[in-house]
Amino acid sequence: MRHVKVAVIGAGVAGICAGVQLKRSVTSDFVIFEKAAEIGGTWRENRYPGVECDVPSHLYSYSFELNPHWSREYPSGGEILDYLRGVVAKYDLHDHLVCNAHVQSARFGDGRWTLTLASGEEYQADFVITALGILHVPKYPSWPGIETFAGDAFHSANWPEDLDLTAKNVGIVGTGATTVQLGPKLAEVAEQLYIFQRSPVWVAPKPDAEIPPEEQQRLDNDRAALRAKRWGLWQVWEATGLDMVTPDSKLNRRSEAAAREHLRSQVDDPELADRLTPSYNFTCKRPTFSNEYYPMFNRANVELVTNGIEHMEPDGVVLNTGHKVELDCLIYATGFKSCDISEELEFFGEDGTPLREVWNPRITSYRTIMAPKMPNLFIVFGPNSAGLTSAYQVIEAGVEFAVDTIRYMDREGKAVIVPKDEEIEAFCDEVQDKFRHTTINKGCTSWWTDDNGYTHASWPASSLDYRMMLHQFVPGHFNFTDT
Repeated sequence: MRHVKVAVIGAGVAGICAGVQLKRSVTSDFVIFEKAAEIGGTWRENRYPGVECDVPSHLYSYSFELNPHWSREYPSGGEILDYLRGVVAKYDLHDHLVCNAHVQSARFGDGRWTLTLASGEEYQADFVITALGILHVPKYPSWPGIETFAGDAFHSANWPEDLDLTAKNVGIVGTGATTVQLGPKLAEVAEQLYIFQRSPVWVAPKPDAEIPPEEQQRLDNDRAALRAKRWGLWQVWEATGLDMVTPDSKLNRRSEAAAREHLRSQVDDPELADRLTPSYNFTCKRPTFSNEYYPMFNRANVELVTNGIEHMEPDGVVLNTGHKVELDCLIYATGFKSCDISEELEFFGEDGTPLREVWNPRITSYRTIMAPKMPNLFIVFGPNSAGLTSAYQVIEAGVEFAVDTIRYMDREGKAVIVPKDEEIEAFCDEVQDKFRHTTINKGCTSWWTDDNGYTHASWPASSLDYRMMLHQFVPGHFNFTDT
């Protein structure tokens, strides 16, 4: 059984960031476990047509590795994946990567973690950094007869290779960001496309211009200009983020009005536009961005279905009106089980306590980064860390906290760290109180909350507040065991 200082689980954006920072300032004795054959996380798994990011390219990147060669103002999934591959190569992380290594369980005992892989191989580690992502485990509907459907059926995160939907009757369930991106692409090839809408989504204009090669070269030659571009984007997104989720703020009202105008100007049928208009505030849940989604509904081969699905049959779905929609393919763009890493693998902490049990009925954390009764475990991009900004800012702050904490423990001769229960409760209470003063989840449901309305995914303040919170390490908030 190999023993390592740090085990990182997942080689997506967070895992790669952890690898870079561990190698820079803590130890070379670490391993990054990746269940797939290559790195990339979200941007490897989500390969559906039209997949892209809703955060500007120059902000959706590591602060320590700016990229002057983004081809558009908003990056595609493929371009992000290429960027991540480049970071792994530049920082020589390949020797630390173990791919096709699915960690199935992690058990804490005798001051260290034992990780068991699907292959049966075991590793021991002093510390574990989970980088599994906030949206990772797909959610599926549970209609009667779902197993009888004879056509192709899959979650959007499991897009089959070489899938050809030309001249097929295709259905997409859900109207989140995935459908906003995917729908227009499928409308161009499908015989008939049905969008099964459970609730409408706000869609704002997307200023997604190409970045000319000469501008890319200018930024490559002038790194000060490159940093200034990122700094300018950060300032705009940081300044608008809190105003955007403040009830009745000028920016919130103006943004919703712009989204309404975007809809009305792009959908020809007023009755259809009404059905596409949300009844909740613009930032009750995360809005989306597209210049193609609404015009898609003007096509003769696209139909919006707002009646509920009662059950499935081998050749399609039956609505609660009794009408059958015949389909060759059904795509579940139904989202993910947010923040719950216990859905991906089993963690057993103090005295064998399962994380699944600790997080029942609520997913709680110490400052988003550590879980109750889970010693020496850091959850990067964990509960209550999502927001209306770039995930990279949150991820870098979380990795910095983990790295600094490991360095502190080495320096002070500490072997085990676990957050105190009262500090976890105080943090969670404070976060929930802050949400009461925002637009988030007022009159809508989203992946930001659990089924009981507890907001466990999103962050109620700015990314600067988040970074400052994690920068303040308070030893009194933890219980320690000496080496």
